[in-house]
Amino acid sequence: MNYALMYALSPVGTLLNTGLLVVTLLVWGVDPSQLFFWAMVIAFVVLSGWLDLRAYIARRKHGFTAYQATAAVTDAIWGPPAKKQEDEEEAA
Repeated sequence: MNYALMYALSPVGTLLNTGLLVVTLLVWGVDPSQLFFWAMVIAFVVLSGWLDLRAYIARRKHGFTAYQATAAVTDAIWGPPAKKQEDEEEAA
Protein backbone atom coordinates (compact mmCIF):
# COMPACT_ATOMS: atom_id res chain seq x y z
CA MET A 1 0.00 0.00 0.00
CA ASN A 2 2.75 2.45 0.91
CA TYR A 3 4.52 2.01 -2.44
CA ALA A 4 1.35 2.82 -4.39
CA LEU A 5 0.76 5.89 -2.23
CA MET A 6 4.41 6.91 -2.55
CA TYR A 7 4.19 6.99 -6.34
CA ALA A 8 0.73 8.57 -6.35
CA LEU A 9 2.06 11.47 -4.27
CA SER A 10 5.15 11.97 -6.44
CA PRO A 11 5.70 13.92 -9.66
CA VAL A 12 5.23 10.62 -11.49
CA GLY A 13 1.76 10.41 -9.99
CA THR A 14 1.09 13.99 -11.05
CA LEU A 15 1.93 13.13 -14.65
CA LEU A 16 -0.23 10.01 -14.56
CA ASN A 17 -3.12 11.92 -13.01
CA THR A 18 -2.76 14.65 -15.64
CA GLY A 19 -3.04 12.01 -18.34
CA LEU A 20 -6.16 10.65 -16.66
CA LEU A 21 -7.60 14.17 -16.50
CA VAL A 22 -7.00 14.63 -20.24
CA VAL A 23 -8.68 11.30 -21.02
CA THR A 24 -11.62 12.16 -18.74
CA LEU A 25 -12.11 15.55 -20.38
CA LEU A 26 -11.99 13.95 -23.82
CA VAL A 27 -14.51 11.28 -22.80
CA TRP A 28 -16.82 13.98 -21.48
CA GLY A 29 -16.65 15.59 -24.90
CA VAL A 30 -14.60 18.67 -24.11
CA ASP A 31 -13.08 20.02 -27.33
CA PRO A 32 -9.25 20.14 -27.04
CA SER A 33 -9.16 23.18 -29.32
CA GLN A 34 -11.03 25.25 -26.72
CA LEU A 35 -9.37 27.28 -23.99
CA PHE A 36 -11.34 25.52 -21.22
CA PHE A 37 -9.65 22.19 -21.96
CA TRP A 38 -6.12 23.55 -21.74
CA ALA A 39 -6.93 25.86 -18.83
CA MET A 40 -8.05 22.85 -16.78
CA VAL A 41 -4.98 20.81 -17.69
CA ILE A 42 -2.56 23.67 -16.99
CA ALA A 43 -4.26 24.55 -13.70
CA PHE A 44 -4.07 20.92 -12.60
CA VAL A 45 -0.37 20.61 -13.49
CA VAL A 46 0.56 23.90 -11.81
CA LEU A 47 -1.34 23.19 -8.60
CA SER A 48 -0.17 19.58 -8.40
CA GLY A 49 3.40 20.64 -9.08
CA TRP A 50 3.18 23.25 -6.33
CA LEU A 51 1.90 20.64 -3.87
CA ASP A 52 4.63 18.20 -4.95
CA LEU A 53 7.26 20.88 -4.37
CA ARG A 54 5.86 21.71 -0.91
CA ALA A 55 5.84 18.03 0.02
CA TYR A 56 9.43 17.61 -1.20
CA ILE A 57 10.62 20.60 0.82
CA ALA A 58 8.86 19.36 3.96
CA ARG A 59 10.27 15.87 3.47
CA ARG A 60 13.82 17.20 3.07
CA LYS A 61 13.40 19.52 6.06
CA HIS A 62 12.61 16.55 8.30
CA GLY A 63 15.18 14.25 6.68
CA PHE A 64 12.67 11.63 5.53
CA THR A 65 13.00 9.37 2.53
CA ALA A 66 9.98 9.17 0.25
CA TYR A 67 8.98 5.85 1.81
CA GLN A 68 9.33 7.17 5.37
CA ALA A 69 7.21 10.21 4.54
CA THR A 70 4.55 7.96 3.02
CA ALA A 71 4.58 5.73 6.09
CA ALA A 72 4.17 8.81 8.31
CA VAL A 73 1.19 9.98 6.23
CA THR A 74 -0.37 6.51 6.35
CA ASP A 75 0.13 6.32 10.11
CA ALA A 76 -1.34 9.80 10.59
CA ILE A 77 -4.45 8.90 8.61
CA TRP A 78 -5.09 5.30 9.66
CA GLY A 79 -3.00 5.01 12.81
CA PRO A 80 0.10 2.91 13.38
CA PRO A 81 0.08 -0.70 12.21
CA ALA A 82 -1.63 -3.12 14.57
CA LYS A 83 0.65 -5.36 16.59
CA LYS A 84 0.82 -8.98 15.58
CA GLN A 85 -0.89 -11.56 17.74
CA GLU A 86 2.49 -13.03 18.68
CA ASP A 87 3.55 -9.74 20.26
CA GLU A 88 0.31 -9.56 22.21
CA GLU A 89 0.67 -13.14 23.45
CA GLU A 90 4.24 -12.47 24.66
CA ALA A 91 3.12 -9.35 26.52
CA ALA A 92 0.31 -11.24 28.31
